[in-house]
Amino acid sequence: MSDLAFSREKLLETLLQVQGLADRSARDARVEELNGMLAAPLRIRRSDDAAEDLAAIVEAASTAPNGLRLFAETVIRWHPGDASARFGALAAGSRPSRPRVYRPEERIVGDIPIRNRNFTGRVELLERLGATLSKESTTSVLPPTLKGLGGVGKTQLVIEYVHRNLDRYDLIWWIPAEQSSTVLAALTQLAQRIDLPIADDQQETARTVLNWLAAGGDDRDWLLVYDNADEPSDLTPLLPSTGGHVIVTTRIEEWSHIGIPIEVDVFRRDESVQMLTRRTQDSSSLAPISDDEADELAEALGDLPLALEQAAAWYLATGMPVPEYIELLGERSELLNEGKPADYPLTVAAFVSVALEKLDNNDRAAAQFFALFAFLGGEPVRQSLLVRGANAALTAELRAALNDSISTGRMVRELRKYGLAKQVGRSTSAMAAGDRTPRLQVHRLVQRVLRDTLNPEVRQETLRNVQRLLAVAKPGDPDEVGELALQSEMGPHLTPADMVHSGTPEGRQTVLDHARYLYIVGDYENSRALASRASEEWSKDETDPLLGPDGQSTLLARAQIANAIRALGDSSTASELLLDTYNRFLGSPLLGPEHPYTLITGNQRGHDMRIAGQYREAMAFDEDSYRLHREVFGDEETYTLRVKGNLAVDYRLFGDFAQALKLDEEIVSHWADQGIVDANVIRTHMNVARDFYGLGHYNAALERLREWLPEQERLLGARHGFVLMSERTHAITLRKLGRLAEALEVMRTNHERTANRFNSPFNRSHEFSVAATVSLSNVLRQAGELQEAAELADDALTRYRDDFGDDHPLTLAAEVNRAIILRAAGLFEEAFGLDQHAYPRLQVKLGSDHPYTICAGTSLANDHALAGRHRAALELSEEMLRLSREADAKGTEARGGQEHPYVLMRALNLSQDLRATGAETRGAKLFRDSLDQLTGLLGANHPEVVAAAAGQRLEGDIEAPPT
Repeated sequence: MSDLAFSREKLLETLLQVQGLADRSARDARVEELNGMLAAPLRIRRSDDAAEDLAAIVEAASTAPNGLRLFAETVIRWHPGDASARFGALAAGSRPSRPRVYRPEERIVGDIPIRNRNFTGRVELLERLGATLSKESTTSVLPPTLKGLGGVGKTQLVIEYVHRNLDRYDLIWWIPAEQSSTVLAALTQLAQRIDLPIADDQQETARTVLNWLAAGGDDRDWLLVYDNADEPSDLTPLLPSTGGHVIVTTRIEEWSHIGIPIEVDVFRRDESVQMLTRRTQDSSSLAPISDDEADELAEALGDLPLALEQAAAWYLATGMPVPEYIELLGERSELLNEGKPADYPLTVAAFVSVALEKLDNNDRAAAQFFALFAFLGGEPVRQSLLVRGANAALTAELRAALNDSISTGRMVRELRKYGLAKQVGRSTSAMAAGDRTPRLQVHRLVQRVLRDTLNPEVRQETLRNVQRLLAVAKPGDPDEVGELALQSEMGPHLTPADMVHSGTPEGRQTVLDHARYLYIVGDYENSRALASRASEEWSKDETDPLLGPDGQSTLLARAQIANAIRALGDSSTASELLLDTYNRFLGSPLLGPEHPYTLITGNQRGHDMRIAGQYREAMAFDEDSYRLHREVFGDEETYTLRVKGNLAVDYRLFGDFAQALKLDEEIVSHWADQGIVDANVIRTHMNVARDFYGLGHYNAALERLREWLPEQERLLGARHGFVLMSERTHAITLRKLGRLAEALEVMRTNHERTANRFNSPFNRSHEFSVAATVSLSNVLRQAGELQEAAELADDALTRYRDDFGDDHPLTLAAEVNRAIILRAAGLFEEAFGLDQHAYPRLQVKLGSDHPYTICAGTSLANDHALAGRHRAALELSEEMLRLSREADAKGTEARGGQEHPYVLMRALNLSQDLRATGAETRGAKLFRDSLDQLTGLLGANHPEVVAAAAGQRLEGDIEAPPT
């Protein structure tokens, strides 16, 4: 499509024929879905005329990276038909040729399972899969779904396809998809591999990756494999929509409605015979199974690939003649058949039963070792993870074997020899953690029948073994110990092992640690889900003092739920839940106010108070908490340093930046002595920069930001919440230094990133997002862009009012900032009305000497002066200057004895009021002295200095620090 204008007309003409798109709501829904796939939203002029509206959408989509094809995909998905198909074909034809070809060493290949050297047949399926993926129609971007019952070889087919096509793709990523948490972890690993920003919310990181892939992935041909996908509703949002190839393997029928279904059935008979005869050629002492024997065995096993592989392994391990094996399985199948559904895999169950019996007769420890997999996840299990739990209260034989490396190796070899387990390659996370032990995997169908095969007594004994082993093998508190890679691999086993019902404090702590781990890595939704499931179940049991509604374990789970909900943006619900939980901690006779868990949970309480604008209450709470932390933990414990940092936040919010700086520098000094530099240390350096900013020491703030912001971004990624907050601090510091063009550029980028990161259709009032809107409005106002500044200020004010109410400090601060813009636009009465509302309420809410209140009083004095009420302006200006100097008394030391720029600006305003009321001499002297000092601080070309020299009154807008 070389002539884009001509092509766009053809696209529009076809699009107007698509049924449903004449409806405005349908068009809006398609645009909303499209915006969810793009890194930046489309800018579209809207109308109620379908032709004009669709033309605008096509125009906007055609300028976005692959946006037009993305829009075509949404139309085809929701409005199928001939017209939408033609529209999709036209859109697909607009894709440009790839400008870059990647060399083999530049390709990205992640964690592909080892190729099966005994792979047999499946030629037609491999060809069909390749042909489906190669189609140029718009449906080729939908995931071909490999579905089929367990044991038919879906995963093996895809492994073979991937290895045969390694040279076809520039990026291949294998994703364990049984749980959404493992999908998010795999997409986060991919983001790290391709140097995309890592957000503190894994859902956001996943969206970044999916957008990157949909936009062409740096012109890479890519393939993603989602192996063993479960619930479509959970995983569909985590699939790329276009731009490359996706394969899903699943047993869930619903997936056939999402992608092009490819039925994977049992082997053809010739494939079964070929597999058995080839596989049994590996023995030097046994004759291979003959064609006739293979045919007879395949008939008995229903040509199920898994059962055939097991039969071959059994033959090589035992030498049992084929007729005897068939008879043995037949007898065992009859015993197992009672009460089983018609599609139950009896041949696999019979084999597992026979193999388990043989293991038990030869080596009880090996049988118990194999039985563990009945209650472990389907993903490969690190052998070192099992060995870590060797000292748990396991059955005696198993414990002894796991504590002896030779015995452990022997058990692994036995399972492999009989075809019960396979050894797979190490994962990316395991290699990153330096773990080089093998990883074992038992087929999920084998796990299923193993659970059924164990008698009730052994089943309970095995479940206890697994629960106790995992409880001992757990890495520990992820905040203190770390070992996040091992925590990641623990996750898939917690549900099969039913760890929530483990019945021991250690088992419950394993669940709590993993919920905390999920929070730390940004998987807030799964952290909430795991903690909610635990809380619900534990609250029912009132026989254990640690359980029940007020038990320690239950309360810790509830505290983690509150943490996750707050991170998801619902601070009000989180606050209510946390307050109730914290009060239960206080009232518990087993916990109480000085218990370590009560103190740790209380850190959230102070944060909720700050978010709610209860600054006085938060400071009082954190002061008491800090005292108790020092008594219980000591001065240098991590938890004590954490609440000390919270106390510094309180001081910043109350305008005591000198005291905040003292606390933050003490924390920095502690970590410097320890030689530790991590995300929390860098965050404290960012807080030091905020302290300097609040003190008016802008150059010191900028120096600290330039030293640590690149390191923070390198460590966390450009879209992490901490980085976005620090970037905003950088922009407002540049503005205060008078570098408006730089400040505006940084702040525009920050505003866009913050909105994309935190805003959603359900929540546009995240504190970081609204704060970024305020800061962009302030810099636009100072740069003279009053219309855009006013629009953003109105938006921020509305969001604050809706979320926090009329009397929240941030709402009142936003009113002051809006009044300054109104005055700049000449709307003096409207500005006066806002200031009259904000100033007295801030006096009540925060006190007369709070920086926000002083800024509001300064703004109101400017209203009086511009309206000719000079006596009222004089009285208010004198009071604001006095309060400013008193509030900043401790700050002069940090600035080397110099006045705060805001103090000098208020003195300059007062000088005008003095001259306006007849005190010319005093006013002139104050003007000269203050202007000279401000010039020395900021430079003669600073916008505020230039404005003051020209006789203009100076403003004092508000930039709220993070809570």
